This record gives sequence, structure tokens and C-alpha cells, in this order.
Amino acid sequence: MRGKSYFTISLLISLIFYAGCEPKPQTIHFGSDQCDYCRMMITEQEFASQAVNNQGRAFKFDSVECMAAYDLTAENRDNIHSMWVPNFLNRDEWLEADSAAFLHSETLRSPMGLFLSAYADRASATPILQEYGGEIVDYNRVREIVEAAWLQNNGNAQHMHH
Repeated sequence: MRGKSYFTISLLISLIFYAGCEPKPQTIHFGSDQCDYCRMMITEQEFASQAVNNQGRAFKFDSVECMAAYDLTAENRDNIHSMWVPNFLNRDEWLEADSAAFLHSETLRSPMGLFLSAYADRASATPILQEYGGEIVDYNRVREIVEAAWLQNNGNAQHMHH
């Protein structure tokens, strides 16, 4: 009985300690951090993205498309806690990729050439859509765009445009 009590108390202490430790985006050091997918230097704050695993480690990317490619190809996908993108209109604000709206516009170039930028919602993306054209899509569609452009041919990102 004594062992069960010790275990229960330890479990409760651990739960209380970790309750406030929800994995969240990390600081990206522009000009020195490298993309965890394509290995390019991360330089543009309005496109830099990240995936945070269950242990709180951030995998940093130079673009939404590199994050989506990582998301599609990661061997331990079930260890990814959340995916984060910068709000194109407020670059200091991180948005969860699953709830963000994305503009896919052939006239608003992103670092890896798939023309993707992120917004808090459809309403805030609409003025940019009116200026640049294209379509407003969700994160699932972003994944489809990346898969079709980069991954369907050889199962890797050989066809990326730098």
C-alpha cells in the first residue's frame, strides 16, 4: 500500500509541475538558425515556421512549405505536439497552423517558391488576397499543395525552388 501512495503522490506532483509547461513556439534566431527540413538559413520572419514536439523541442523552418513537408514526411509524426506559423500581418504573433488561414498566391513569393503566407483568419487574409490574387486555403490544403509540388515525384523535396 505504501508503494501505491508514493506513486500516486509522485504522479500528482508531476502533473502539477507539467500542467503549466504546454509546449509552445521557441524564439527563432534569424540569420543563424537553419531550416530543419532544407538546411537553408532562416532569414524571413514573415515566413519562418516551426513544429514543437511533445517534449517542447522546436523544429524550425524557413517557410510554411518546409514545415508542411516535414509534417508529411516525419517518421515520428505522433510526437509532434503542434505546428506554428507567423501571422503575416503581425510577425511577432504565432498562430497554430491548424487554425490559421493561408494565402496561396503566385504573386506573393515565399522563400521556397510555393507562394504561401499565413493569417489569423480568412477575414484578415482577404485584403491581401485582393491585392495579390490567389486563394485562401486551410492547413490541410497547404499539405496537399506541398505534397503535389514536392513529394509525389520521388518521395522527397528534390524539386524545391530556392
